[in-house]
Amino acid sequence: MGHSFIPVEGAENAAGDPAHTSAIKRWTREVLAIDENAPITVSELACRDPGCPLLETVVTVFDDRGTRQWRFTRPRIAVTKLMLQQTLATPPRREG
Repeated sequence: MGHSFIPVEGAENAAGDPAHTSAIKRWTREVLAIDENAPITVSELACRDPGCPLLETVVTVFDDRGTRQWRFTRPRIAVTKLMLQQTLATPPRREG
C-alpha cells in the first residue's frame, strides 16, 4: 500500500516557507518556556518503510534538560500551533 496524506491548502507554495519553520520554533519556545538561546531544529524527513508517513517533521530541543525530540507524522507545513501544543504536552523522545 502506498503513502497518502490529506493535502494542506497552499502547501505546494509553502513547503519550503522559512516563516513557518520560524513559527514552529517560536511556538516551541513559548510552550516549553525555554531560553531564547537554546537551539531548536525543525527537520522534515522522508520515510521509505511500509506503513510510515511519506514525510515526518521532527522538532528537537537542545537545552539544560538534554536533547529532546518530538515527531509529527506529517509534513512541516501541516504542523499547526494547536498540534504542537498537544504534542509537546507528551513526554519527549530522549536522544543520546
